[in-house]
Amino acid sequence: MPIWLTLMITVVAVAAIFLTTPSGQKLARAAGIKTSRAGEPPREDRDFLLRVCDGDEGEVAKRLEIERRRNPAMNEAQVYRKAIRSYMNGRE
Repeated sequence: MPIWLTLMITVVAVAAIFLTTPSGQKLARAAGIKTSRAGEPPREDRDFLLRVCDGDEGEVAKRLEIERRRNPAMNEAQVYRKAIRSYMNGRE
């Protein structure tokens, strides 16, 4: 295998691994690169909760914290979904 091909594969592998770290995620967001992480809530879920809380980020945080305490094993996406379901059930 040519050295340039080995070098290119190595650089791509290191970059892919770096993008899975918090620093890499921050750099990717700053560069406008969209990366998704398992367990990260969809933007639509964040937007929906913010909308039903009348734009009050403190209220969103409170609702999420309640669900985190009730369900400590859930990842962030699951916590958002649970908070949305709790809101929907409370409306009925």
